[in-house]
Amino acid sequence: MPRSVFARSCCTTPSAIVFWAVMFLLFYGTVLLLRNAWPALEPFGDALILAALGAACFVNYGRNRTLHCMLTGPLFLVAAVIAGLSETGIWRVDELALWGLVLLAVALAFVAEWRVTRTTRGAASA
Repeated sequence: MPRSVFARSCCTTPSAIVFWAVMFLLFYGTVLLLRNAWPALEPFGDALILAALGAACFVNYGRNRTLHCMLTGPLFLVAAVIAGLSETGIWRVDELALWGLVLLAVALAFVAEWRVTRTTRGAASA
């Protein structure tokens, strides 16, 4: 029987956190350089940082299989699209509410990771 995505995922380790931070800094640094080179990107600050956060999560999940990155990567990209639509004036979205929901979802992803990995470790040792 194939293992679920949750069972193949693991918990956050210090090395996974450092790897994610390095990837985020790489992506966000690239975004900042693009914003300086292409002034049309200047108004998209929130969308670009959310996209960099999402990209770092996808790379981190690919390397370290952290469950919360599997959950938050798509969340960050959806939030980036919403922020981009807000920053262009197509949608009216309260940025504070958007960031609050993103932070809440990230916290819930960490709780889900903790619960799932604790459950799978307990089942594996039994």
